[in-house]
Amino acid sequence: MIKSSLALGPMSSEIIEAIFLYSHFHRKQLMIIASKNQIDYDGGYVMKTKEFMEFAKRMKENYPDSDILIARDHGGPFFNGNPDLKDVYKTFEEDIKNGFDIIHIDFCHYQPKEKQLEETKNAIEYCLKLNPRIKIEIGTDENIGTNYGIMNLKEIENEVNYFKEFSDNIEFYVVQTGSLVKEINQVGNFNKEFVKKASEMLKSKGIKIKEHNADYLSKEEIEKRHGIVDAMNIAPQLGVIQTMIVLKKCLSYGIDTGDFLREVYNGGKWKKWMFKNTGENKMLCCLIAGHYHFSSENYKRLIEKLNEKEDIKETIINHMTEIIAHYVGK
Repeated sequence: MIKSSLALGPMSSEIIEAIFLYSHFHRKQLMIIASKNQIDYDGGYVMKTKEFMEFAKRMKENYPDSDILIARDHGGPFFNGNPDLKDVYKTFEEDIKNGFDIIHIDFCHYQPKEKQLEETKNAIEYCLKLNPRIKIEIGTDENIGTNYGIMNLKEIENEVNYFKEFSDNIEFYVVQTGSLVKEINQVGNFNKEFVKKASEMLKSKGIKIKEHNADYLSKEEIEKRHGIVDAMNIAPQLGVIQTMIVLKKCLSYGIDTGDFLREVYNGGKWKKWMFKNTGENKMLCCLIAGHYHFSSENYKRLIEKLNEKEDIKETIINHMTEIIAHYVGK
């Protein structure tokens, strides 16, 4: 049974362990949402699918009272730069074979709309064929922070009715709530009136509402969602916080971060997150995109040097559990 209201991105092994640790000690069910860029059958900037699930198994052994659901996030074409549907289906196949609990099917980049819905249906049926009990999350709109209205609500209801015709496994439907992450901030506005109506409509059909881009929310903003939004995703915030911790610790111990910062900046992964700043703000760019390079040799060297000074893994994990607590209210 899915009870969790919080889904977190697995930007690093420390973040993954923090999720298991928090769940174990607080008896809270949590979800881990793996994007194709982070974790996939043929690799990712964190690890491969099989390697990730083996790591999750070890974490479960270390934290036996943890209750963690593993989910594919944004399963669809173009999310890793690859438009090939064979690549998407291979991801689903490996996810399900390795024991994922939830598959997010997202064909928002597939056009036209009629074809998008058809391919979403095909993907759902494919996943159910591999595992008839697999839970499905649907999201066919690219999150751009748009404030939707009543006309959009009718479109969503039509989509839901279409998907419900051939599957009762739909657990979550992703609705644009108005939230949007840019740089290291929440720049969106919660569209409460619309989301409340969408939530009521979805609940009447036995489906929960899911909010993406919920990073950097204040306690007040989280409270606005209680009783309306059933679950929220946070991901980039976790990577940014880990990058901040490592860089701050290096600064305090006099460890040179130049090679790592140059690698991150030159990698250009920060570009899609920019809002009002430009590439001239190089430190901001590196904070935004540091997590894409946690597997690099430059980053590993920083961690090795920090471990000579303190248990940096424990430091990172402790900070991550504080973020989780902020969102779940404990």
